[in-house]
Amino acid sequence: MIYHLVRPVARYVLRYYYRNIDLTGLEHIPPDAAVVLAANHPTAFIEPCVLACFQPRTLWFLARGNLFRNRFFSALLDAVHILPVFRLEDGGYGKLKDNYATFAACHRALSRRRAIMILAEGRCIHERALRPLRKGTARLALGALDGDPTLPEVYVVPVGCNFTDATRPRSGVLIRCGAPLLASTYLADYRRNEAATIRRFTADLRERLSPLVVQFPDGATAAARETRLAADRADHPAPAGVTHDGRQLTRELALAAAPLPDPDHWSALGNEAFESGLPLAARPARAQAPPPARATWLRAGLALLLQLPQLPLWALAAYFRDKPKHIEFAGPVHFATVAGGTFLLYPLALVLLPWWAKLWLAAALLTVRPCLRWWEALRHARAARRWSQRMRGHPDAVLRRSFSRG
Repeated sequence: MIYHLVRPVARYVLRYYYRNIDLTGLEHIPPDAAVVLAANHPTAFIEPCVLACFQPRTLWFLARGNLFRNRFFSALLDAVHILPVFRLEDGGYGKLKDNYATFAACHRALSRRRAIMILAEGRCIHERALRPLRKGTARLALGALDGDPTLPEVYVVPVGCNFTDATRPRSGVLIRCGAPLLASTYLADYRRNEAATIRRFTADLRERLSPLVVQFPDGATAAARETRLAADRADHPAPAGVTHDGRQLTRELALAAAPLPDPDHWSALGNEAFESGLPLAARPARAQAPPPARATWLRAGLALLLQLPQLPLWALAAYFRDKPKHIEFAGPVHFATVAGGTFLLYPLALVLLPWWAKLWLAAALLTVRPCLRWWEALRHARAARRWSQRMRGHPDAVLRRSFSRG
């Protein structure tokens, strides 16, 4: 029940927390069959939230066992369909035996034609790469099919999860589902040689997942390649909201794999050069951007007035965002604070506050997306102004060369 109460709140927050959420390939997820969504793992838990909110099937999830530290957290995670998978580092060999109960629960769920999402890499590391896949996905799908003769098929759908900047709100999420692997095609070999078939299944899954993930061929040029991706987004801005066209992801996949001419020039420009959203073609060598218009300032001021009731929660979320020791948790903790505060505090506030404060809070909740767009318009105008001031000191030839080699 809690899962279905939390999902609409998370969907509401995700729609404004990210400027664009683009999902493609959802037709590969069967509507009423046993499905395992096998995704890469760039953040702590944002990609499961997005999949839970913006595809129609109810999902069950697997998460690392050290999250289940006590009865309260275990009950809470169970209420939102999260099951533990224990690794050696989560409690030694003694905890590994608890995975039998988790896999049995997953097999029962698949027998009932449910959908399970598993983060196939097993570890969360913030980088543009697909790490080796764990064998749990293969064991889950083939074990369910082998143990239930009435189960006709388990579809294993590779899901590539990509973020334009996983650490920042108002960035983009690009998700693509690929054609599923059919577990039944491996079943006979699995019964003859379990270990070899699991390895082959895992290799085939990686082969299908890899083209869905934006990856850099080497770490030495990662910063320069990120800047080139930022420049492409400025040239081809994605529409705000939830979309299903996939064009931005297709371009980013191609750009990430393509040769990078003059990485030093891209590194020198830096991502901040493209925060204004101006396409390269609209940037003369010595740009003279005007200051923000009066109407832009007025709309930003109105947005501030409308959103005052939400500012304390957003400030609290920004405070907690800097607390995690690992960058992979910065964005998720920020989002979780906003979503959790919206779910827990706002209903109570709408009951206890006086009528005028209730109206103000309701107006803030209803206008958050246009208000954010007004703030962004001011931020972009100021960034364009800073860009023009920065460019005054650069030789025209250097800038033209930087632009033309993008």
